[in-house]
Amino acid sequence: MMKRKSLCVHFYYVPSELRRWQIHVLERLAAEPGVSIGLAAATSRPAPPPGLDRLFAFERLFVGRDEETAADRVEPPAVPSLGRAPDLVIDLAGDAPARPGATVLRPSILGLPPLEGALAAVLDGRVPVLELETIAPDAPPRALARWAVGVEDRRNTLRAVSQILGRLAHMILATIDGLRREGREPTGFLADAVAPARRSAMVAPALLIRSLEARIARKLDRLVRVPADWRVMWRRRDPATPVLAPHRDPTPFHLLPDDGGRFYADPFLWRDAGRTWLFLEEFPYATGRGVLSVAEIGADGAVSTPRPFLEQSCHLSYPQIFAEGGEVWMVPETSGRRTVELWRAVALPDRWERHAVLIDDVDLGDATIERVGDGWWMFGTSRDLWCSSWDALHVWHAPSLQGPWTPLDTAPVKVDVATARPAGRMIATANGLLRPVQDSSLDYGCGLALTRVDRLDETGFSETVLARFATPKPLLGLHTWNRVATGSAWIETMDVFARAADFGAERRLDLTPERPSPEAAAIFET
Repeated sequence: MMKRKSLCVHFYYVPSELRRWQIHVLERLAAEPGVSIGLAAATSRPAPPPGLDRLFAFERLFVGRDEETAADRVEPPAVPSLGRAPDLVIDLAGDAPARPGATVLRPSILGLPPLEGALAAVLDGRVPVLELETIAPDAPPRALARWAVGVEDRRNTLRAVSQILGRLAHMILATIDGLRREGREPTGFLADAVAPARRSAMVAPALLIRSLEARIARKLDRLVRVPADWRVMWRRRDPATPVLAPHRDPTPFHLLPDDGGRFYADPFLWRDAGRTWLFLEEFPYATGRGVLSVAEIGADGAVSTPRPFLEQSCHLSYPQIFAEGGEVWMVPETSGRRTVELWRAVALPDRWERHAVLIDDVDLGDATIERVGDGWWMFGTSRDLWCSSWDALHVWHAPSLQGPWTPLDTAPVKVDVATARPAGRMIATANGLLRPVQDSSLDYGCGLALTRVDRLDETGFSETVLARFATPKPLLGLHTWNRVATGSAWIETMDVFARAADFGAERRLDLTPERPSPEAAAIFET
């Protein structure tokens, strides 16, 4: 285990505005060997919007949840006086002075103090960008880490703000852990500039009205018309077009029909003995829990009705299928029981047995496995305390499929809601290993992107975004992307968020990427 440097940390805070996420950072650091903690109270800071905590209390009652959140107001803990100068000051008040011999870390969200910035992101519908700066004497502030994070439900202000502040706590802890290790680079650094947020004049009553309006509109929408939901589409690709350039193929997609009592999502394709199988998540509204189903795409283009083949005590989705050692394997998402599981095909397509638990006690979304050289790699997004599962990419490696699986780092290798979460099987090309990824910056699955893995070894990971595919109108979301070879042609599948009436039985989609990088041209010709 890598040795960490000893550290004396002072928290510079406003006693009347202490929130649970701040105490979480303090308690986690205090539990670390070699870390000593002190408190320094700031004299004053602007108060949050009037009535904000009353709004939080009302939302807690309205939604019927009573769990702790990162935004809860708490009392200062009892911390003994250290009587020594700090090595590190965490500036939770926003105005801690620079100190000779000490590093000052100042967190902000969209250029504002954390609570104000979190509210501004929720109110203005913006991607929350968290930044951690170092403040030094006689030097401009320097960004040490910058994360773009997910918000899963903006209609609930308390939950949304809690997710943002929870990820900020995670960011501070990960960054300090890196500072304590020699040669460690900042975690999740994003080079994009951050446009400052405006200080919204909206106060708690207006927030409450907007929240109620959104909830009522959603209920009315479900009553008066068929709502939008996830739907699976597929097509047989034109052999004359490059398989990694979906925008160059005008072939229409076919919609997999449903009976209105369920939706289909997360499509994966598998070819066996001349037959093409479409594996997917089936989500019956009556049970509210996903199962795995399979349909066959016939040589004539007809698709059978999906039939369930695997149901468990937790939600199932994302059935990634691959071959290794003469066997066919599946790694479905089983994050509901905090596992990553390996299943073996007993008889394709619908008889499977659980072979092993690859990783235990982790909530990992859309785990995606790929063999690279002599080793195996796993990518997925984690749900940490209070946080979204859309934005923090973790990577594991193993000498064989069976393991043992070792995390590349305790911290995420990147935090970016627009490119972190996997969106399908990885693609090995002559131009490098490609990773289809979800863009959930505006809402879950609002778009797709394609990245190229630039570095992947036991000491680090990095990648470059090659292209982003926006969702073609009138569709509302674009999610998983997979393909399989069928002789001289390819079958391609995606899932979209849409109303059936907006799609029809088939539809041509404009999948032209937005501002592709120069490197993308060679990829799209593959």
